[in-house]
Amino acid sequence: MTTKTRASLICVLLLVAALALGGCGGSSATDGKAKYPERPVEGIVGWGAGGGTDVFARAIAKPAGEILGQTIAVKNMPGSSGAIAGDYVTQQPADGYTLWFMGSNYAVNVALGRTPHPLSDYIPVARIQHDTAMLQVTKTSKFKTVDDIVAYAKANPGKLKVGGTGAASFDEVVIALWEDAAGIKVNYVPYENGGQMQAALLGGHLDIMFEELGPVAGRVADGSLVPVLAFSEKKLEKFPNLPVAPDKGWNITLGNWRGVMVNKGTDPAIVKKLEETFTKAKDTPSYKKVEKDTFLDLRPGYLSGKDYGAAIQKDIDVYKKALTKLGYIK
Repeated sequence: MTTKTRASLICVLLLVAALALGGCGGSSATDGKAKYPERPVEGIVGWGAGGGTDVFARAIAKPAGEILGQTIAVKNMPGSSGAIAGDYVTQQPADGYTLWFMGSNYAVNVALGRTPHPLSDYIPVARIQHDTAMLQVTKTSKFKTVDDIVAYAKANPGKLKVGGTGAASFDEVVIALWEDAAGIKVNYVPYENGGQMQAALLGGHLDIMFEELGPVAGRVADGSLVPVLAFSEKKLEKFPNLPVAPDKGWNITLGNWRGVMVNKGTDPAIVKKLEETFTKAKDTPSYKKVEKDTFLDLRPGYLSGKDYGAAIQKDIDVYKKALTKLGYIK
């Protein structure tokens, strides 16, 4: 081998080595993000099984996991109206492997100072749904209309037993606003999850309950539970005879929204991938079917991560004013 040939060969080898090293070194900082997720993802729910947030999480986690190519395992972590779950999420690595399936109660918790974590401790990924809450009775109830209920409550202050999920929760806030608007006083009974509350109503331990349609769609369909009032801005197409709060002069149209957040510090590329994933997941046939079957399509709910963050902050401000007026915040 001549000197010239040897020199050329060395140059080629050095070039190949440089390309190889450059290829490895140049992408090492992004490979993990580009490949995300490389293992199953955990989805935290701050409520027990059977409630609206649990139903939502399981319905969206399946198609989202299929899009991501990894399972999203839903884990229930009830307590303190979702505050325990929110705290847990902040203690996990900000790597996108822990998602928080959360809802309106987070805004209530912030307003009440019940969580040490402000909105800046999280990154909103997307809002998926905006549910419609209702007052419901059993088919054998002595109350046939919301007017019957109000008349009883006025004649018997503090005796009407109204079920909701969580103490000083979104449910209790709406019920308190309804009491104030209707000029009544009720006995609010908090439950840790929707399943317990539904059993209590069906067992005759409650007079009415505050619940969305989704978790009880089957019982509403078979007639064992009967909605008597919807907290909605306008009449519901699927329930044309059901009065809405404004029909009675009560300007209460709050609904429990639900979406996804992750720990602050999560790489923007991962957050973007998650937002794109959940945006696609909400439009999959499987989620659309759940949405339709559980009446989650009664009003639009989707918001991008940026808009979701603004909406959460707006609700925090609304709840602070409402809770102060109602005496929950001194």
